Amino acid sequence: MINKKLYLQQISTFSIYNDIKSIENIRSELLIERRKMDRWFDKYLDMFSKEMGTDKSDTNVWKLYNNKCNEYGELNGIVKTADFYIKKFSNI
Repeated sequence: MINKKLYLQQISTFSIYNDIKSIENIRSELLIERRKMDRWFDKYLDMFSKEMGTDKSDTNVWKLYNNKCNEYGELNGIVKTADFYIKKFSNI
């Protein structure tokens, strides 16, 4: 699980000092995590697609899937924040 608060705090601190390189390094780490999660989703859907095809969405399979989706969304939000600061300081 990613530490959203820590990453955002680091990005914020690096942006104060115009340290684009450190923000790019954080972004690279996050993109690696996103690729790992993409592979997890592929494997998970291959393994449990039949169980997820039912009308019941309150099963343990769905709960884990939804938790991972929320984590994936947080990860993408942090990546977008890093992208924003990289673009902002690249245009200066």
